[in-house]
Amino acid sequence: MEYRNDGQEQEYSLYTEKIVPSPKVKYRRVIRAVKLLVLIVFIGVVYVVSDKIVIPAVRYKTAVKNATVDRIEFTRDEYPDTVQLDSEDGIGQIKYDYDTIMQALRSKVIDVQRTVVTVREHIEENVIDDTVTGEDGASKGSSDSIQRDLKKMQDEDEELFSTVGIIVGYLNDRYMILTSQLYTDVTSEYDVIVQDAGEYKAELVCSDELTGISIISIDGSKVLDNDRQYMQVAELGNSYMLNKGDIVIASGKIYGTDGAVDYGTITNRTAYNSIDNNYEVFETNLSFEEGDYVFLFNSEGEVVAISQDSSDTKLKVLGVSDLKSMIQCMINRQGKMYFGIKAQNVDSDLSEKNDIPMGIYISRVESDSPAYQAGLQPGDIIQGINKMPCYTIQRLNDKLYDSAHGQVINVSIKRKGKSGYFDVSYDVSVELR
Repeated sequence: MEYRNDGQEQEYSLYTEKIVPSPKVKYRRVIRAVKLLVLIVFIGVVYVVSDKIVIPAVRYKTAVKNATVDRIEFTRDEYPDTVQLDSEDGIGQIKYDYDTIMQALRSKVIDVQRTVVTVREHIEENVIDDTVTGEDGASKGSSDSIQRDLKKMQDEDEELFSTVGIIVGYLNDRYMILTSQLYTDVTSEYDVIVQDAGEYKAELVCSDELTGISIISIDGSKVLDNDRQYMQVAELGNSYMLNKGDIVIASGKIYGTDGAVDYGTITNRTAYNSIDNNYEVFETNLSFEEGDYVFLFNSEGEVVAISQDSSDTKLKVLGVSDLKSMIQCMINRQGKMYFGIKAQNVDSDLSEKNDIPMGIYISRVESDSPAYQAGLQPGDIIQGINKMPCYTIQRLNDKLYDSAHGQVINVSIKRKGKSGYFDVSYDVSVELR
């Protein structure tokens, strides 16, 4: 501000310039924002389509492809040369920290739950007319809703036998489900319930009393697409790799609740001797009620053990590696061959400690069994089948499952004489059990 010569103030207005973005720059920002929004929407659509359509479709096509296969075969696991049973050394062999292990297990829970289904006693529904009318002849509702209400009340009033099963295969357009043999002995008709939703009539394929396992099946062509996305065939893992101290997922019927999930630790590992096979038995720190039926899964989401029916409150499970051959034969409706011995493995440690050859030490030969008729005796040590090495009862069991009724197998053994062990072989004609 300045003063004129006459002493009055003289004002000047300053010129200001406002810089405005050019229209092109402004439009570029809008375009980028729109593109980002479109990208977000596209990613969301892709995710929804993949989760609801593509993934279920791929699973269905895989199942259909497997349905054309004449038989299902599982990978056989090699029994280790030395297994520590009832040893304290297994505790603390966890290779990773607890949080890492639990994170790996929790990431597999959804996949695990897709393999487990509820198996329940089948109830015949009464036939009702399409509609129900009142006294004035007006329709009061469809029979479907009334039928559901009646069935729900019937379920609540009656104590139904129920357990769980696990999907172990898809063969000839049928889902194969492993469940408890004690349960299938109670009732002759069953329903399989998928994730508390779809309910499908099942039929018995076969049972095995020694292990307490049954296989039932449902018609895959009748399973709704919405239910199919919750059904997944379980992968059978290697239980020989399971050690004391390992943390596992337990899923099944726990404390009377179907489809429950829990976490536990392997606390003990022992062996159960059976005819023509031995089974590894694992104990856990989990407590259960009588009638519960549970499957154990490792951090890869693979089944590693199956419930052993017992009244004990501590869960005992059978290692799945010892059951694979039997489950395979049951699914394929193929009988197991009978040899007729009880035996135990002589590994390198036992061989050195007791100064006896490695192999399958026969503790008992069943009377009138194929082994008895061929001339095998208690104390013999099997080392080969058909000129091939066979040093474990598990390998012998696999050979039996691969045989046919009346087939002759050559058994190479070590027999103890006055001057030590000598070689001898016998031809054994196996029979259908």
